[in-house]
Amino acid sequence: MTLERFGFTPTETRVYESLLRLGPSTGYAVAKDVRLARANVYQALDGLVREGAARKSATIPARYSAVGPEPLVSLLGRRFTRNLRELEESLRTLEARAPDDLAGAYDGIADPAALLAHAVDCARSATAELLVVGGPSANGLAGDLMAARQRGVSVRALWLGEPAPADVALRPVEAPALAAYWGGEPLVLVADRRRAVCGVFAGEGGTAGIATTSSGIVPFLRHLLRRELAAGAAPHG
Repeated sequence: MTLERFGFTPTETRVYESLLRLGPSTGYAVAKDVRLARANVYQALDGLVREGAARKSATIPARYSAVGPEPLVSLLGRRFTRNLRELEESLRTLEARAPDDLAGAYDGIADPAALLAHAVDCARSATAELLVVGGPSANGLAGDLMAARQRGVSVRALWLGEPAPADVALRPVEAPALAAYWGGEPLVLVADRRRAVCGVFAGEGGTAGIATTSSGIVPFLRHLLRRELAAGAAPHG
């Protein structure tokens, strides 16, 4: 099992393992060890520091050191528990609502064309903010993302794999890693804090998702998207 199962990219996983082997090291030394471009390694190092898996010295040049396996596992455990607690609170809020309050708040999605159609409709409805995490299966959204920007919508989009539309952030993630972590290729959109589409393109395993306007679920999905987008990625376009 690798760190990719817990939201880290394949490059971050390799860089973390390198730091464990090397001890405190410069980005140059790590890049040489993992045989990757320095720009990609520094991006991964910054991601590890941001997620608490590594530390960065105040020296010049900066030296990076891995947080040990035991404290890292403890950190991930606390984070997972906190996320579960937030999910439980969100679901309890839904449970407490009267049935009439939830009428029409959900639409189940069971095939790729329907998932993309709901995503397009959600993107076109945005008037102020649109947050998106997707992948190559959602490239049909490219024109709608551009159109949203042109009408003044704040669009933040992250693609987990290539090819990707222009003007989105790109985080290359291999299909097996997506399948292990997400169950397939994810597509999540939140428009204006009031509408969301969430689903997974799972190939032969089937596609599943929901479109919702639930005031209990949309804020939670927006929170998760903001965290995913904040993790950073290489500019693309």
